[in-house]
Amino acid sequence: MHASFLRRISLLAVGALLAAAWFAFAQPAADTSLTSPRETMRVFLEAFATEGGRPDLDAAASCLDLGDLPFPVRARQGRNLANELKHVIDRLELVEFDAIPDDSELEQWVFSDELSAPIVLAPDSDGRWLFDRSTVAAITALYQETSERTVVEGVEEAPVTAALWLRDRVPESLRSGGFLLYPWQWLALPILLLLGLLIDRIVVWISYGLLAKPLSGRYDNLDLPGARRILRPTGLLGMAAAWWLGIQWLGLPPQVDVWLDTTLLVLLLLALGRAAFAQIDLLGTALRARAARSENRFQDQLVPFVTKTLKLAVGVFGAVFLIARLGGDVTALLAGLGLSGLAVALAAQDLLKNLFGSITVLLDRPFRVGDWIKIGDVEGVVEEVGFRSTRVRTFYASLITLPNARLIDASVDNYGARQFRRWSTRIEVTYDTPPASVDAFCEGIRQLVRDNESMRKDAFEIHLNEFGPHALEIMVYVFFLAPDWSTELRLRHSLALDILRLADRLGVRIAFPTQTIQLEPSSGETPEA
Repeated sequence: MHASFLRRISLLAVGALLAAAWFAFAQPAADTSLTSPRETMRVFLEAFATEGGRPDLDAAASCLDLGDLPFPVRARQGRNLANELKHVIDRLELVEFDAIPDDSELEQWVFSDELSAPIVLAPDSDGRWLFDRSTVAAITALYQETSERTVVEGVEEAPVTAALWLRDRVPESLRSGGFLLYPWQWLALPILLLLGLLIDRIVVWISYGLLAKPLSGRYDNLDLPGARRILRPTGLLGMAAAWWLGIQWLGLPPQVDVWLDTTLLVLLLLALGRAAFAQIDLLGTALRARAARSENRFQDQLVPFVTKTLKLAVGVFGAVFLIARLGGDVTALLAGLGLSGLAVALAAQDLLKNLFGSITVLLDRPFRVGDWIKIGDVEGVVEEVGFRSTRVRTFYASLITLPNARLIDASVDNYGARQFRRWSTRIEVTYDTPPASVDAFCEGIRQLVRDNESMRKDAFEIHLNEFGPHALEIMVYVFFLAPDWSTELRLRHSLALDILRLADRLGVRIAFPTQTIQLEPSSGETPEA
């Protein structure tokens, strides 16, 4: 049941990301039928006469010249202004399309001038007839001016947006005066702030209660605090979403709206990014657990590469998302990058070399995480393989960051890939050791190797090899079956002690550097009696 629930949560998260992406990039297409005052008024009014009673506010907003509005809030402000303008027109007169000129050559056409500001349609730079910018700037004032009027006979009044519905229900005393905002809007902002904080705590509490223990129980290497860290961004996401949706109900002026909208959009993107990073970390935890159960150590090396790649993709997506929402031309940006691709490639040669080096490590697998390697003068245990570099922990406990570009044509000596580890040494015994004892000692060492389960039986050499300057030298050339250096040292220690016990049992003395000085009388001297 928990796995099914987690899958639903993941699908909801992915759906939220896709919906956010669509909302960021999907802008209403410009209406090409706005060729005259009559056609513009027809498109505008028909947008409020759709089937089902739900007006097409995006189509209505396309009839307004919104060029003076900040781009990030232009779509939302346009929908609200179009709705207000429809309510103003409904209280002025019944529109007769035949009375509206269908001449595209006019300089402008005034629909009404009986209010404090005229309602004017004029062609823009593209030849589309729109309600001009002066009319758009006066719409809110005209809406308030006609709020006490009744709808003219024969007109079906359009439903109001959420912002208008809320504003119309605020006491009249709170809808006038104030600095930058109306008093009711100043009162609503701290309430919205507290509501977001409350939603954050509620979402976190629900997430912890439903998912923290199942997550920590599902993954062996994920403890309860770790599961809570992964779930913490859900609260931030709920808080940011509540604030971002809440300001759309306040009907703020464009200058204030764009500032709050941009701030909350950045906060929402950060919350989405943290939530996405948490999901990637959870994926990494699952992959590491799976890799731990597998004998293929390549998966250990692949996990950090996959998680870093996904996080980089999330970061790039968030940056493009933000640029698009702030009005940047993403297409032009990508085209500019294409034109300057050569310069970027030249400037990023080292970065590309390091990236290709990391790909080489993943494909050719000259070493894996945990291997003991030697590359030039760098020797140690591989801790991490990243985009740009590989981190090697030396036997002096220092950490060396090795650029991956060196791995493309470097000679890698991988001690960690050895199945057996060689030990080559010499045992020196004194010259007064009888030959039979030397032979028995060598055979005894051979038997120790044959009886040791951790040693290679088909390749070892133990012989009297040299007559040294002060001892007989016995060569010991053996291989241990040891996965790491620590195990190898332990096996060496055990074998060395067995050899010492064997020497003691056979009476063979281990030599140490000695010198014998023989004094002889010189010629002509007679030895004393």
